[in-house]
Amino acid sequence: MRQASTPVRSLHKIGLGINLGGTIFGLVALNPSVARIGERMERGRVLNEAWTRFQTIGVLAMGVTVAMWRLGGLKEAESDIDSTLAGIKNVLLGGALLTSFASAIAGSRIARQAPEGATPVESGAEPAPETPQEAARSQRLSAFLGAATVALVAGVLGFSSSLEVRAVEKLDKSQSFLSRLFG
Repeated sequence: MRQASTPVRSLHKIGLGINLGGTIFGLVALNPSVARIGERMERGRVLNEAWTRFQTIGVLAMGVTVAMWRLGGLKEAESDIDSTLAGIKNVLLGGALLTSFASAIAGSRIARQAPEGATPVESGAEPAPETPQEAARSQRLSAFLGAATVALVAGVLGFSSSLEVRAVEKLDKSQSFLSRLFG
C-alpha cells in the first residue's frame, strides 16, 4: 500500500482548515457584523478589504491542498485504501477549488464597482438599494459560493476522516493476521 508523507498530509489538512475556518468566519461573523457600520460605502470598503486579504490566502491554501492531493501522492495512497471514497473526495475537492476561485473572482468584481472597494452594501450578504446591479449579482453569487465552499470542504474533511479510519482498520487486520500466523 502506498503512503503519502506526513508533510504532504499536514499541508493538505492545513489548507483545508484555512479555507474552512476563514470562510465560516467571514460568512458567520464578518458579513453580518459590518451592518453595524453606519455608512454603507464604508461597509463595502471594510468587507472588500477583509475578503480580498482572506481570498489571497484562501485560494493559495486551496491550491496547496489540491497540489498535495494530486502531486504529493495522497490521492494514490488513499485510492489504495478505498477507491470509491477517494473518488468522491476527489470530486468534492475539485468543487471546493472551483468555488473558492469563483468566490475570489466575484469578490474582485464587487470591489471594482467603487473606488477603494467602497461598494455600498447592507451587509456582507445583502446588497444595499444603491449597490450597482453587477455588484449586487456578484454579492449574491459570492454568498452562495461561500456556503458551497463550506459544504464541499466539510465533505472533503469527512471523507478524509473516513479514509483514515479505513487505513487503521486495514492495518489492524493485517497485524492481527500476522500475529495469528506467527504468534
